[in-house]
Amino acid sequence: MSDTLKIRSAKAEDVDLLYRWSSDELVRTQSFSSEVIPYETHCNWFEKKLLNPKSALLIIELDEIPAGIVRFDEKEGEAIIGVTIDKNFRGKGLGVKFIKVGLEEFFKKSDLTVLAYIKKGNIASVKSFENAGFSLFKEEEINGIGSFIYQIVK
Repeated sequence: MSDTLKIRSAKAEDVDLLYRWSSDELVRTQSFSSEVIPYETHCNWFEKKLLNPKSALLIIELDEIPAGIVRFDEKEGEAIIGVTIDKNFRGKGLGVKFIKVGLEEFFKKSDLTVLAYIKKGNIASVKSFENAGFSLFKEEEINGIGSFIYQIVK
């Protein structure tokens, strides 16, 4: 494996891939809304995200295999980042690389401050975002869940 990372925008054909990733048990556990997502709901969400100029769904490929996604949603003068790594690629230290590659792409088009919302128990994500240059902005309860909000400025 040569570890060649490539980034591309999500396409309509990626709908099932993203559904598989978002339905993963660990992803649901670490999400702020951990209920199972009905497929039709996902399809509607995905279509809206693809059409929304304030959203970016960036697929990261490792040696031409889709390995994860970095998502950005612009909201009230800031952007919120979300990262999902395919279960077959976890534990390989890719989180930091994915975040950095995603930010590099996002900052080509935007100067917005980027925020990462992370559950306090999600130590792997905290470390990944810190190692990618994010700093703790504040702590907050989100949906009754103790959370860290990290930020990075271009």
